[in-house]
Amino acid sequence: MRNAGAIVEKQETRVRLLLVLASASALAAVDLFVKLTLPTPEWAFHQRSDEWVALSLLLLVGAAALARVPSRAVAVAAGVMSGGVLGNLVSAMWDGNRVPNPFVIGNPFVGGVAFNLADVTFFVGNLVLTVALVGMTIRNRDRLIPPRRLVRALYLRARG
Repeated sequence: MRNAGAIVEKQETRVRLLLVLASASALAAVDLFVKLTLPTPEWAFHQRSDEWVALSLLLLVGAAALARVPSRAVAVAAGVMSGGVLGNLVSAMWDGNRVPNPFVIGNPFVGGVAFNLADVTFFVGNLVLTVALVGMTIRNRDRLIPPRRLVRALYLRARG
């Protein structure tokens, strides 16, 4: 019977990974469609570095790893966050590491803000992911290492 539990958990992890990938892909596709259809003033393109590209890829890998957390809410939130990362990453690759920001609030020369749907998706995804992870931690607080044991373990590990 022990193997049956492991098989079920593996299948559930695959479902959560699918939730991450599906929500990320759908939201990135909507963002890319908006960027293709709405005009962006030349000043509203944000230049991205190779380090930003590397960090974006690392965030996508980290979000996929969150599928191992036994919570569908965490998986969907990771997918929402990933949708923003993926949308900006793909558009940067298309435009020579420049990300278009078709939504403009205010005057571009005096405190104006330019952003895109991927920015909003990333921000909302981070908020929801934080809430989902905090909720998961609170629900499973009985499984956490007690603070004194944790401090001692970290101290011993640091001393080598």
